[in-house]
Amino acid sequence: MALMLDVNVTANLATTNWDTLNSSVNGRLFQYAPFARACFKDAEGVIGAYDANACSVAQAHYSDGQYRDTIPSSYQGLQWESCPSKGESCLLDWMNPLNEAAFDAPKTCQEGSIPTYFLDVQNASDVQNAFKFSVETGVNLVVKNTGHEFQGRSARPGSLALWTKNLQKISYEPAWIPTGCEVTAPRTVVRLEPGVTFGDLYAFAETNNITLPGGSTPSVSATGGYVLGGGHGGLSNTAGLGVDRALEFTVIVPTGDILIANACQNQDLYFALRGGGGGTFGVVMETVTLALPRTPIRVITLDGLSSDVNTNRAFWKVLVDNSLEWANAGWGGYASATSLQYINPLPITREEAHESMQPLTSFAAQIGVNVVQEQYDSFVLFYQQVLEPLYAISGFPLSTSSRLLPASNFETPESREELLEALLNASANHSLTYVFATPPYAYKADNLTSVTPAWRDSPLLIEVLDTMEYNTTASEQRKIIEGLSKSMDFLRNITPTSGTYFSESDLYEPDFENSFWGSNYDNLLEIKLKYDPMHILDCWHCVGWKGRDDQAYSCYP
Repeated sequence: MALMLDVNVTANLATTNWDTLNSSVNGRLFQYAPFARACFKDAEGVIGAYDANACSVAQAHYSDGQYRDTIPSSYQGLQWESCPSKGESCLLDWMNPLNEAAFDAPKTCQEGSIPTYFLDVQNASDVQNAFKFSVETGVNLVVKNTGHEFQGRSARPGSLALWTKNLQKISYEPAWIPTGCEVTAPRTVVRLEPGVTFGDLYAFAETNNITLPGGSTPSVSATGGYVLGGGHGGLSNTAGLGVDRALEFTVIVPTGDILIANACQNQDLYFALRGGGGGTFGVVMETVTLALPRTPIRVITLDGLSSDVNTNRAFWKVLVDNSLEWANAGWGGYASATSLQYINPLPITREEAHESMQPLTSFAAQIGVNVVQEQYDSFVLFYQQVLEPLYAISGFPLSTSSRLLPASNFETPESREELLEALLNASANHSLTYVFATPPYAYKADNLTSVTPAWRDSPLLIEVLDTMEYNTTASEQRKIIEGLSKSMDFLRNITPTSGTYFSESDLYEPDFENSFWGSNYDNLLEIKLKYDPMHILDCWHCVGWKGRDDQAYSCYP
């Protein structure tokens, strides 16, 4: 439910400022009601109105990530459609969107953390005008794409959101030369804008007979925050992180300059954009990413494990005991307490794959569960048939904490036993635990990425998650967040020199500068001050973050 410019909600800012901005962007400045607004008969200063038919549509699509992509005010982590610290929200019951208790009186729809205005970005001048507007008025800016954001960095009450979802051009270039590079071998690449999602990207890859590795959720933008924060997925062990394959960016920095950043020009900005985090150094309008050959993959699947304590311990012991060997053999993928899917894109035979995964097969046989080995002609076919249906569901409140597990913790029987105990303690009493065999352990990287070096020496990334409800209070949310962080301390304590993933981390990650970027942070801070000296782009736990005392972060619990 969109409404064009309505100055009534911005009484503290001169009407002419918003009118001038709206005129400069050809009338593409607008407000957008909360996703579930139409279900609420009562609202407090929120645009839109109750509409039973529109409510039915919202209920039908409440967990549909790809539908949510089309709604500017939608966030895949539903807590950022609310204001957790104040208990203000406009949410349905994600477990049962038909549950009238969520939206009937006395429930009231409130704006939450949704930006006051959205700018439908179509070209570079839109971003330049927004930067100028922010400097002149002091209005905070956020960069908003598909809304997959654990830390709420693209949500902020009272802000102007640069909505980039409608930038969706994508092209295949089989003999690309980096801009400004005089002598270099041509490479096969894909050029894409930030509105392209993984669902779109994978279909494009299959059409062009190439492989474009990425994440598992089809509604996530394939560039933007995913790449800028690092970007991991099932093929990352051998193909590298998203930043490893990002070869060039077209970016608008807060000074208003349109820059090309690659290995030949603006190298410092290139370094920063390859892992320094989204919403920080500028607005990326286009990314050039390396395309790999289309190759068959082998997939190992184990499913249906019991969640009892003994089975869980035995299963994760197999993972801990074999993760180094499997990473070196090219395996990557995902595991939870009850299932595993590992992928290998290297040219190995069925017999070699079976031998490599023998410890898993033996464990499964002991408890009467089968391990299935399959071959797919391409990663995309595997994704479309297996992963996409699993990860298409989105739109629920979720908080997480995570840690990269270094190789040194897997090297001796004693260190593995210590790691196993810490992993079991960290995962106890939480909704979900994911074991991601997705760090680029077997990938030989260049020295031009700014993610924490811990990515390069870790075979596993662990994430512990808890879901919330539509009516979870601010104090309850705080307890959930504190509980996740306390649990992750079991792993932090035995991995003191490691770190974690910027985009899927603890909301209150301790020593976040070192955890996200390690030895790269001081360099990143210098680059931040060079390209954004006025801190026009400031976001939660980003490089150069000014702290939570800013009123902009008042909704954080």
